[in-house]
Parts: sequence; structure tokens; C-alpha cells
Amino acid sequence: MKIICINCPKGCELEAEMKDGKPVVTGHTCPKGEEYGRAELVNPTRMVTGLVRVAGMRKPLPVKTKAAVPKKKIDEVLFAMHQATVQLPVRIGDVITSNVAGTGVDLVATANM
Repeated sequence: MKIICINCPKGCELEAEMKDGKPVVTGHTCPKGEEYGRAELVNPTRMVTGLVRVAGMRKPLPVKTKAAVPKKKIDEVLFAMHQATVQLPVRIGDVITSNVAGTGVDLVATANM
């Protein structure tokens, strides 16, 4: 699998594959690139951002996951965001949903309202 590393501005072109049940990464110029390539091969994760409803307002609240979640859970996280409604006041970093979509990661506010 070909991957572009996003850990630094270099954007190394990585080649990641499983050999004898172990992830092997080539093309990296630093340890972070190798780590990123292995993670992408074994368990790719992403930060998720979105909006949730605010009770009684038209303007939504921007939110994000506090940590990266498995890619296979992104649709469930987005659905949970769609279902959520918050009450004001809300501060940056307030937990909107704990353990969103069973990921073990909290959904937090990214704005004060």
C-alpha cells in the first residue's frame, strides 16, 4: 500500500505491507514516518470534526473528537454528532458526548457559546 506520510512537511512516500504477519514500512526518513505507516496498515485512525445542534439556536456548535478514532468508526461518530443537541452555556473543551460511538474517545466543544 502506498501512503503519503503526514507527520511533517517532507511528505515521505511510504510503502507499507504485511510480511510474515508483521507490518513493514519503507520510504520513511524518520522514525515517525515508520510509525505512521505501521499504524495506517494495522489500525488507521483519524480525528473527526463536525457540528452539533444547540437547543433554541440556529447556529450549531463546532466539535471534534479529543483523540483520533478508528477509521471504521467514523460514520458512527458522525451519526452521533447528528443526533446530539447541547444546552448553553458551553466552553471550549467541554465534553459533549463521552465515549462517542463506543470508541473510548470523548467528543468536545471547540468554541465558546
